[in-house]
Amino acid sequence: MSSPASTPSRRRGKRGRSSNPATPAQDARSPPSQKRRTEESTSTGELQPMPTSPPADLQSPGAADPLFSSPPQFRHSAIPLDFDISSPLTYGTPSSRVEGTPRSGVRGTPVRQRPDLGSARKARQVDLHSDGLAEDVTTEQPFGQKLVIWGTDVNVASCKEKFQRFVQRFIDPLSKEDEDMGLDLNEPRYMQRLEEINMVGEPFLNVNCDHLRAFDENLYRQLICYPQEVIPTFDMAANEIFFDRYPDSILEHQIQVRPYNALKTRNMRSLNPEDIDQLITISGMVIRTSQLIPEMQEAFFKCQVCAFTTRVEIDRGRIAEPSVCKNCNTTHSMALIHNRSMFSDKQMIKLQESPEDMPAGQTPHTVALFAHNDLVDKVQPGDRVNVTGIYRAVPIRVNPRVSTVKSVYKTHIDVIHYRKTDSKRLHGVDEETEQKIFTEERVELLKELSKKQDIYERLASALAPSIYEHEDIKKVNQIYIF
Repeated sequence: MSSPASTPSRRRGKRGRSSNPATPAQDARSPPSQKRRTEESTSTGELQPMPTSPPADLQSPGAADPLFSSPPQFRHSAIPLDFDISSPLTYGTPSSRVEGTPRSGVRGTPVRQRPDLGSARKARQVDLHSDGLAEDVTTEQPFGQKLVIWGTDVNVASCKEKFQRFVQRFIDPLSKEDEDMGLDLNEPRYMQRLEEINMVGEPFLNVNCDHLRAFDENLYRQLICYPQEVIPTFDMAANEIFFDRYPDSILEHQIQVRPYNALKTRNMRSLNPEDIDQLITISGMVIRTSQLIPEMQEAFFKCQVCAFTTRVEIDRGRIAEPSVCKNCNTTHSMALIHNRSMFSDKQMIKLQESPEDMPAGQTPHTVALFAHNDLVDKVQPGDRVNVTGIYRAVPIRVNPRVSTVKSVYKTHIDVIHYRKTDSKRLHGVDEETEQKIFTEERVELLKELSKKQDIYERLASALAPSIYEHEDIKKVNQIYIF
């Protein structure tokens, strides 16, 4: 009742009769999915195996003969591993299937997806002087042609070149940030950061947006307006510089750029639809954190008819389930295999505006944050933080079982960078940053102000200016303060 290619032993016994066609009785007993044969036949008239035949690398050594190997259109691309990847104990970890860096040793440095940015792998690029899509995206473009990502003015090659020049050349000799402790201020700052990554092994490059704005204002504008397209370009540029400089270095995953200190700092009350999908920085106090949430990043589907497998990248929580199998063209035969899919850590955080930023008599505003991967459990309730991330808006479904959505959207922030502040210091900064606030010009201005005759009344009127009258109470409070 079985087909001629059912077992390897029968295949070896019938090798001499391989040129005989299948009998009508055998063809009648075969299901429709197994009746398909490839129309490409060799000159010797060899019998081609069926599409449902297992791959040659999973059969016995005798099955390695070309006679019993699957035709090219039915071969599945597989990563050579030391174990059976179809085992139920094998899970879709990034290190088991991602491509490595060519210049980073034998094993290579794997690429980790960035759920904080969404899907940016399949960004379409168009020519500014034509309406058609570019078929192939290359760094070497014809003269007079400028490819930009669709919907933006971001040219990938130009953006990467500018950021590489920024990393290799930017010097800030007057920097007084706490993160610059131990660095030579007369040398390129971010090249020293890459050297630190090579020594410590933490593949994250924090970039101060204020430095980027001082170096190239147009590149800074593109980062603020199109972070989902620009930050992956920064990642490519940083990794090229790093692995050219340290070719033998092996990291946990490739370097990820994390911008912070965006000048577009907004109060929670001033966030509006103009800020959606843009890079923002807000400050507040953490009031609640959730438990770890596994979020699917790449779905693994398997055809129930021919066992063909495919992977689908998740874009902002939406799974594009294949409706037709590319191998056997069977509709609605793809099933989701959970233990072969890729997941990432996710955490929801509630951020409340600081009491000093809250108007008198108003209810404090809150905003939802979503932290991913290494940013999970980095903050605890009660911490005061400056959060840099992408402001998102997602629709709300009327019913979870239907695709109809409401016209009102729900907003949140995908966190890219945290920076903790100390509430005991002035403006929530440390001593070094506080010294930067009181510049020499400001100190001279305060000295001149102290010599005025009406300084007592001026300070009283400047204390709680939104509260009218009560001048005596304000003067008493000044005595307590000074």
